[in-house]
Amino acid sequence: MDAFDTQVCVIGAGPAGLAAGKALVDRGIDLRWFEKGSMVGGLWRIDNDNGGSPAYRSLHLNSSRQRTQFASFPMPEDWPDFPSHELVAGYFQAFAERFGLLERITFGAEVTAVDPLPGPGDPGANGWRVRTLAGTEVTCRAVVVANGHHASPRVPTFPGRFDGVSFHAKDYLEPSVFADRDVLVMGVGNSGMDIACDAATVARRVLLATRHGVHVIPKYAFGRPLDHFATPAAAYLPFPVERAVLEVAMRLAVGRPEHRGLPKPDHRLLSAHPTVSAELLDRVGHGDIAMKPNVAELEGDKVRFVDGSVEPVDVLVYATGYDVTLPFLDPEVLDAPGNVLDLYLRVVPPRRPGLFLLGFVQTVGANIALMEHQAEWVGDVLTGGCELPPADEMQAWIRADRHAMAKRYVRSERHTMQVDFWRYIRAVRQARQRGAEPAGPVGRLTAATEPLRRKAAALRPGR
Repeated sequence: MDAFDTQVCVIGAGPAGLAAGKALVDRGIDLRWFEKGSMVGGLWRIDNDNGGSPAYRSLHLNSSRQRTQFASFPMPEDWPDFPSHELVAGYFQAFAERFGLLERITFGAEVTAVDPLPGPGDPGANGWRVRTLAGTEVTCRAVVVANGHHASPRVPTFPGRFDGVSFHAKDYLEPSVFADRDVLVMGVGNSGMDIACDAATVARRVLLATRHGVHVIPKYAFGRPLDHFATPAAAYLPFPVERAVLEVAMRLAVGRPEHRGLPKPDHRLLSAHPTVSAELLDRVGHGDIAMKPNVAELEGDKVRFVDGSVEPVDVLVYATGYDVTLPFLDPEVLDAPGNVLDLYLRVVPPRRPGLFLLGFVQTVGANIALMEHQAEWVGDVLTGGCELPPADEMQAWIRADRHAMAKRYVRSERHTMQVDFWRYIRAVRQARQRGAEPAGPVGRLTAATEPLRRKAAALRPGR
């Protein structure tokens, strides 16, 4: 099929979608852009009417603004090191306005289906059809999926029943729900620790349950945001050396977890996604939060834990993560069982030409900054500024990456998208230097993009 309604469709206007939109617009690529809600910013918009924001009143960045910001649009220097969700949402609004993106987005347009067009070759080789809930139908050469991975809360089940108030962290907004109550927060990710610390200001008692010990990283160390100590040189440092250095730094800065009232981790630092919290260790040390092991059974107005202890609980918060969902894609096209996505460099599904996923990464630090690198790479691929490896080579990378993750990380659905910040940036930059004029339909866009393609090729890193 040679004629399409547009060259690229973008799904979502959160950070990943905005990065994608700018990269495509900068290259003169014709696009259609669909956002379910009526505003940009994704999860950082606490009032987002797309139903996808898990933000809460006390939410701040866990990575510093310098490491989080898009390189093309720095955050104001007079902002705090760790801006609030209001400031971050305003930043993405300003980004969209600065680069003329708002008028390109169709708001209130929920995408319901993304299907490969029929024809020979792998699914997607002949283009894609995108449909919205309102009945809009668009054919395109490529699709950029940027709908995020915090839309489908994961809630575990336990024997028994619970008679109190229970909800997932996605539905938490502010701490008044905990006033004068016994609260149990399940999960020691960033949201779980934030919510437990919020609850400690008003609750009668706060319990924080974890299946295993956890390493807690402070936001500051030695007077500076901790992530400032990591530099691009980390991409060339052997991982065992990097881990050893960070372990020493953490012992000097905060001590061992078990010496601060937390259960002893059953893994070394960076063998699980660490939690960033400036407050938790003090709250535990003050007795405002009590640590508990995993839940064994729910007993009405009480909870029994695996160590046999029983505690009264009025409010139960499941800070237990999310399932990656792609509701508009047929599972035969792409699925994420156990939150595992088979993506080359966490972006490209082999043998699905023209399909790209942005923002499906987790890192110690800021994943937002990584989205801009992903978007620039995809823009280069689409304009012929670089080429993708053959599908077999991409599959081999995925297998090797999965093996390395299994060897390094505690087995958990939380670690299926984990990358190292600077190593990942280096890998994407290297991918942008791979060849030019890719074979296959993904590289054949309109003739109008040819001058931009030549310019982009000349400016690629390493040239």
